[in-house]
Amino acid sequence: MGMEPLDRNFGFRINTSVKGIALKRSFLAHFSVDGDNAPAASANGVLAMTSLNEEAQEISDGITNPAVPRSLSIVGSELNMAGNVVITGKNYAGEEITETIALNAKTTVNGSLAFKEITQIDLPAETNTPQEQTKTIEVTAACSADGDLTATIASVLFEGGEAEVVIAVTDTMTTATLVAAAVVEALNDDETFSEYFTASNDGATITITANEPDSDDDTLDIEFAVGETGVTFGASADGDAGILDKVSIGWGDKLGLPYKSSHNTVMAAYLNNVKESTAPTVSVDDDEIDKNTILLNSALNGTVVDVYLIV
Repeated sequence: MGMEPLDRNFGFRINTSVKGIALKRSFLAHFSVDGDNAPAASANGVLAMTSLNEEAQEISDGITNPAVPRSLSIVGSELNMAGNVVITGKNYAGEEITETIALNAKTTVNGSLAFKEITQIDLPAETNTPQEQTKTIEVTAACSADGDLTATIASVLFEGGEAEVVIAVTDTMTTATLVAAAVVEALNDDETFSEYFTASNDGATITITANEPDSDDDTLDIEFAVGETGVTFGASADGDAGILDKVSIGWGDKLGLPYKSSHNTVMAAYLNNVKESTAPTVSVDDDEIDKNTILLNSALNGTVVDVYLIV
């Protein structure tokens, strides 16, 4: 039969060199987290990028809990994003806790409480109006000989990062506008292109527009191989930026400690069996367990963490 764990609050006392004076006895505890449970900080480990709506929303599905109690973080997808993300869950002791973290646009904001479990995430309403991204390119010379143009459209939406569309042109397309109209028709008839984009033209200027609002795709581009057709194009140009407010939630590098304390008693911390030369940052609270955390000087990286502290 195994021995019961010592209770540090039981009242153990130890004599001093002064008769009649005894002090409360303390113990050196070894807190350890194995590498599998101490992965690197993740921007979206708890909740993948989720689109905000015109109204606030509650999320209770698609949530992944950290392997051990850890602090959480939030980050937005767009500039100017604001609003509070409210996270509800349980701490190391299984008690319900709530933390409110304010969005700061595309800057990661770290929370301070250690969550063992996340049960609900309240997301704010969108800040920015959603907008479809556009790209333009101008036909600068009409067709002088029958042949094919090959359009290459780059986008993260396409498998492999790009799609090709072949456009047949004839020497009867004697104006840049006629060529542009032929390009638009061929693009919109292509299943791969039209799944994600719609083409249109205003005279000789061709515009491709994303079918749905989303964050700006900085790889979006269109260019043409013209062969011997005589057709020429100007350089592609950015149109409207894509905008869609989204939020992801991850875990930070702070680990929850299983002790309530009124002061920092950590003696040493090790990452991957190497002692940290700079002392960790320790937060303590003698009332709420979720406010007791340790942040090593080195970022967690999926290797073992060992902490020695007096309790």
